[in-house]
Amino acid sequence: MGISEKSKSQLDKFKDAARDLKTDNSDKAFEAIVDKIAHAPKLTNEQIKELLRRQRMGR
Repeated sequence: MGISEKSKSQLDKFKDAARDLKTDNSDKAFEAIVDKIAHAPKLTNEQIKELLRRQRMGR
């Protein structure tokens, strides 16, 4: 019986998602991805809306 989604830490959920996407399983690659995400700038709601508008127009 596995750990329920509710009791998993955010890191565990991220690791599971990375595994589902079949990413490189090495610790170095994983740490590089986590570092990239951790240092990504936070977007404002307006920036998110603009990004979504651009994605819709690009289809």
